Amino acid sequence: MAALLLLATSAVQADATLDRIRQSKQIQLGHWPGEVPFSYLDEQKQPTGYSIELCKRIVQSLSKKLNVDVQVNWVAVDSKTRFTLMDDQKIDLLCADTTNNAERQKKYGFSHSIFVAGTRIIVDKKSQLSRVDDLKGKRIAVIASTTGETLVRNRALNFQVIPAKGLDEAWELLETGKADGIGYDDILLADRSSRSKAGAAQYEFLADYLSVEPYGLMMRKADGDFTKAIDHVLGELFVSKEIYGIYNRWFVNKDRNIPVGHILREDFLTPNNYPAYP
Repeated sequence: MAALLLLATSAVQADATLDRIRQSKQIQLGHWPGEVPFSYLDEQKQPTGYSIELCKRIVQSLSKKLNVDVQVNWVAVDSKTRFTLMDDQKIDLLCADTTNNAERQKKYGFSHSIFVAGTRIIVDKKSQLSRVDDLKGKRIAVIASTTGETLVRNRALNFQVIPAKGLDEAWELLETGKADGIGYDDILLADRSSRSKAGAAQYEFLADYLSVEPYGLMMRKADGDFTKAIDHVLGELFVSKEIYGIYNRWFVNKDRNIPVGHILREDFLTPNNYPAYP
């Protein structure tokens, strides 16, 4: 009897969000106003970006699934409010660049991975370096007091670590030959290379990741059926390869050149919500 009651309770919890969306014909989507190109405001002050586009596709699918015209209520979030707003049911889905890690998975649900960021090392192509081990004993610029600095210092390769105050300072070290590489968040490094004097084609990432941080759309952990509905939409985009057109619209354009990385390509081929590592 206790087991049956537990199953019944779980079913009610899993259906709660979908039932409320069906009855109210509304969904609360969290957006981050300044996280370009994932979630930000356009010139008309409307939410836009890669994650926003994916969430809009999910709402379209939910409208068909629930046979109602689901209206979107956009709710702005930041690093301090995104979790409390989710806990208080003020948002149903967070459409941003949220890292899926093991600690967060204890309380929240995550969709299939929609992007993979991580700490990597970028070098000048002329160096002909390909792996992190090739940089043993060489000069690596890092941004002081970041995860990147910690990860670089923890590698037992006798790096000559050069702390910089910011990415522009670190980039100058690389451009002037005072550093052999920069260890930092790959998406930010890729964006910076696109704006460099020589252009993105002059630089390349080493194959190794110092860390891997998958991004997912976040919802409440109890929303099992809601999560399945979201993953169904994303899975269709992945299988049809339509996701590549959506991705390129935001990451491969006149503003930036960040092609799909090999780990994210594998995630598109085999959808999953594996947490960050290490």
